Amino acid sequence: MSGATQSAALPRGGLILGSARCGSTLVSNILNSHPAILSVSELFSTVGPHALRPDVLSGKRFWRNLSRPSGALSQVGNPDSAPREFLYGKGQAPEHDPWLCPPILAITLPHLTDTPDDLFRQLAQDVPQWPSRSLADQYRALFATLAAKPKNQPVWVERSGGSLLASGTLLDMFPEARPVLLTRSGPDTALSMRDYPATRLAIWMWRRLNWVGIDLLSPRRHYGRGGIWPLIASLGGLGGLRHILNSRPSLTDCGAFWSELTCRGTEALRGHAPLVVSYERLCEAPAEEITRLGLYLADEAPQEWVAASAVLPEKRPSRLAALGAADRDELLRACARGEDALSRYREA
Repeated sequence: MSGATQSAALPRGGLILGSARCGSTLVSNILNSHPAILSVSELFSTVGPHALRPDVLSGKRFWRNLSRPSGALSQVGNPDSAPREFLYGKGQAPEHDPWLCPPILAITLPHLTDTPDDLFRQLAQDVPQWPSRSLADQYRALFATLAAKPKNQPVWVERSGGSLLASGTLLDMFPEARPVLLTRSGPDTALSMRDYPATRLAIWMWRRLNWVGIDLLSPRRHYGRGGIWPLIASLGGLGGLRHILNSRPSLTDCGAFWSELTCRGTEALRGHAPLVVSYERLCEAPAEEITRLGLYLADEAPQEWVAASAVLPEKRPSRLAALGAADRDELLRACARGEDALSRYREA
């Protein structure tokens, strides 16, 4: 199938929208074994500053964005900083350096196949030959290509950590996609963000770049969409990130960042009717929630898939209880706005 015709191959799609550190990797793993779903894991997040721009581009430029390693992003996502999430190099002997690998090889391709380098080489031959067209259509063509190897899956579902910040952009780009709002307790999410290098950097950029008028969470110029982000990423690749990645933000900053991201992201969902999936509920009643997810995204939830996937969620105690009273109150105050925004969807 040629790149010119692939965009019509998959009429259905889905978007898992969450704040980061809310259980979305678990959802990708659950969807990956559904016979009708192409589970696209962390594609937008690993392409990073180029993920959602420009509006129109050639196949050659599209492939460059997917395949050119980034010094800055490689410091954030690699086998050391994200050992559970980063997948490249865990299987076959890698042809690329896992600490400086093409973005699409970091997670997306190893999530789909045990031979990601083979698939990468095939894409490297085909994608640069694709015609110029909208960015959304380039992604649709990519999803169609991936879905045809080898299962011919009719539904694509993309899941990137933190994608809720881009919910307005993504829903405009992919009106055919069914949105899923993945929620988790704000305090527990914020505590997980405090311990994870990528979200430490996001919190730092949100706080510090705001001082010079650059808004990481801007509805239309957010990270991955605004023209400034490739420049910032190139500067980050020159050094200076290690201290940020190794420093824990304050509880107030973690909770406030989660709240701001949640408020802005859910505001962009107005007029849509997403399926709301709670991480806590997914762990408490996995078969029921997995069935809902399959029926919503693919109109089917095969019993074999539900049974096999239901063993993946692991119920964990809230980390909030382990905090002292003062820290607990500080975090709850910082998360209050976000919890209020989510309550409208949880109640619905």
